[in-house]
Amino acid sequence: MLSAEQNDLLTLTGPQTPGGELMRRYWQPVALSEELAVNRPVPVELLGEKLVLYRDPSGKPVLLGQFCPHRGVDLSYGRVEDQGLRCLYHGWLFSSSGRCLDQPGEPAESTFKDKIKQPAYPCHEANGLILAYLGPGEPPLVPELDFLGADPAGVWVTKRFHACNYLQANDVDPQHLSFLHRFFDENVSSSANNKFYAADLAPGIDVETTPFGLRVYSIRKHETDQVYVRLTNFIMPNAQAFAGAPLVNPRNERLTDESGYWFHWHVPIDNVSHWKYIIAYRSDGPVDKEFQERVFAPEVDGKGYRGVRTAQNRYMQDRDEMLGGSYSGMGRSFQDHDRFAAECQGPIYDRTQEHLGTTDRPVIAMRKMMLDAIEDVRAGRDPILVNRDPNNHPFEDFVIRSPILPKTQELRGFWKQPATR
Repeated sequence: MLSAEQNDLLTLTGPQTPGGELMRRYWQPVALSEELAVNRPVPVELLGEKLVLYRDPSGKPVLLGQFCPHRGVDLSYGRVEDQGLRCLYHGWLFSSSGRCLDQPGEPAESTFKDKIKQPAYPCHEANGLILAYLGPGEPPLVPELDFLGADPAGVWVTKRFHACNYLQANDVDPQHLSFLHRFFDENVSSSANNKFYAADLAPGIDVETTPFGLRVYSIRKHETDQVYVRLTNFIMPNAQAFAGAPLVNPRNERLTDESGYWFHWHVPIDNVSHWKYIIAYRSDGPVDKEFQERVFAPEVDGKGYRGVRTAQNRYMQDRDEMLGGSYSGMGRSFQDHDRFAAECQGPIYDRTQEHLGTTDRPVIAMRKMMLDAIEDVRAGRDPILVNRDPNNHPFEDFVIRSPILPKTQELRGFWKQPATR
């Protein structure tokens, strides 16, 4: 249980809030690459800040404050020129660094433009994601996540709109797999590990601190002398990664969890909504992107990235399906299941009312780490994972595994050895 003050610290991420100051110390996704065409500025909102994102003539993404500092006109309607973005209203021109380069209505000798500075933020584009740094000073190094530097063929990305606060994500809660994502039909292709989740409803939980955040072990009974161990990683301050290969057409090939992982990045739009960026990464070959798109397409309204299952239609829950298909009655998509669980808590859940149990240890550890990081920022220190040293590699031991192991094996550090399945 959190106090009301602690809940506010973690959930309120707008400008000048302690939680917002923490979030701004990290690179955050601001859009998918596919959303941004040349000469097509788009309005975006990140951490409660309204912005405009566009590509300069060279194709490089640029992020500026959305409203012209002259008379407040929306710059997402502006003209993209060689030197920057020009406002339609009075022709003020802004460079990618936020400098005002031209004010056509002012006298030629005027220096007024030199006094104007539009908010401008660095961007970094990699493998279908556009990241932005909204914090003070020089940005830290871009995190050395596998999928950001991998062969583009091995990475697939999309996103989903969530009508709730970002902290309501449940990715560091391994026990919910035994219920929310459970299927009664063992032939359902999306539930390869369903038998493990159904066989042990109360997994053992261990949590260890890492240079990037937390490593969570969930341990489920398998056979008399074996256990099924699944690793989930929490990456500060708002991302999670867990075992699971990208989806492939089973007629063409079958992958094990050793082939890759899924990464979820829960990015606040404002205090009561967020984008969940979904990354499928494969380390041993190309992702079948066409198949991924085909599987995910029925979940959303075209390219709006918004689910067709909503609170308004009660997530299209089918009570008959609950009898022999899925435990939730909400189809086969884990993304829909998770979004239901997050959104139905309301815009911002009041955590003074919750009662955490034994299997909530990862959630408790995650919140404590974030609260400690907020205090670091308040004290003028860089929080955990804000890396400025190119010789420091906090993701060196970033490992995603889900093997079957002997019951007697020491689990901490097992991932340093090759797994057998």
